[in-house]
Parts: sequence; structure tokens; C-alpha cells
Amino acid sequence: MNPPGADLWFNTVRYSVPSLIVFGVGCVLWLVAYIAILDGVRRNKFVDIPAAAVVANVSWEFMWSFVYFGDTGQLMEWAYRGWVFIDFVIVYYIFRYGGSQVLNPALRRYFKPIVVFGIASWSAAIYYFVRDGYDMSMGATSAYIINVMMSAVYVTMMQTHPARNFSLLVGWTKGLGTACFSLFMLMAPLHRYQEEALADKGFLLILCVITLVLDIVYVVALHERKRRLDG
Repeated sequence: MNPPGADLWFNTVRYSVPSLIVFGVGCVLWLVAYIAILDGVRRNKFVDIPAAAVVANVSWEFMWSFVYFGDTGQLMEWAYRGWVFIDFVIVYYIFRYGGSQVLNPALRRYFKPIVVFGIASWSAAIYYFVRDGYDMSMGATSAYIINVMMSAVYVTMMQTHPARNFSLLVGWTKGLGTACFSLFMLMAPLHRYQEEALADKGFLLILCVITLVLDIVYVVALHERKRRLDG
């Protein structure tokens, strides 16, 4: 059974209008990040998002678009579905160019099978994570587990590849977009998936803080690398 208000375009039954606006701004910022990533692939033949994050993202977005359904409203649900198809394009480019992210030649030869295994593994893990009752009603816990991993890998990947392959626009929009989602988590009354009881925010908010710190480190470090390159 759908939670109260989930069938509305904006679920103002469960969430306040200001919190939904914050969530929507985060969605728009991440859309800009996706567009900038695709533009960077066209220009540099390099995918400016870690392959490990791509396989996790496409799995999460598919599961939360077609298997499970959040409670923020129908507009957000359709936004998730749109992101899935953008991620399919990014997965295509990961298969085409993503091997350049792997520095070890022996490992690079198995890159494509690893990507397939990663998508299958993350899809199964997210499916059971939600089904067994560990996730929030809009998939926030699993999303932030992925975000911590993605933000950490961004920091390390940026240090081992040319700075010209990384976009400051991507860094800023993904960081600010995720910060908006974190603010939403702080503002919103969170629920366990398929349960009415309010969920404990402690673990989730720790993940939000870790992600914010890593995103700030990434943007500052990328600005410094770009400055040295220009100098």
C-alpha cells in the first residue's frame, strides 16, 4: 500500500512545501551535473564520474523507479525514471571509455565483466536492503551509502588522472545537489519503507556529513589542481 500522499504530484501530506522545494533544487542541480558529465565525455572521451559510482547509481535508480516507489510524490518518481535513462547512456560510455579510469593494465582487461557484475550485485543488494526493511521511504539510506562511496572515489580518481578530464561544474553541482538532499533529510520526517513509524536519522545524518566533507575536499582539491595547471 502506498504511503499517505504518495499518489500526489507533490506529497504535501507527509512533507512540507519548503522541504520539497529543497529536494527539487537538489534534483535540478544533479540534472545539470549529468548534462555536464555527458558534455565532458563528448569533449574528452573520459567519463567524469567513477565507474564504481555509475554501476551503483544505475542499480539504485532502476530499483527505486520500477521495483520500489518513494513517497515524495509522482513528479519525483518520474524524475527518478528519467535519471535511469540518462544513467543508461552513462553506462554505455562507461563500457566505451571507462576502462581509462583503471590504472592497472591486468585489471583493465576485465573491466567490462566487472561492470556487469557490479550492476548485478548492487541491484540484488539494494533489492534485499529495501525488502528487509533497512531503507527509508524514499531510498535515502541506500542512496547515501552509495554517495559516500562515490564522493570518496572521486577524491582519489581526481588525483590519479589529468585535471583537464574533471569539470568544476560537475564538482559544484553534484556537491550542492547532494547538500540540498542532506538538508531535506534534516528537515523531513523520515519513515522506514512501508512503515508509518518515524525512522531514526542518526546513521543517515552521519552519512550526510561524511558526504559533505568529501565533496568539499574534492572541490577544493580540484580547484587547486586546475589553478596549478593554468599557472
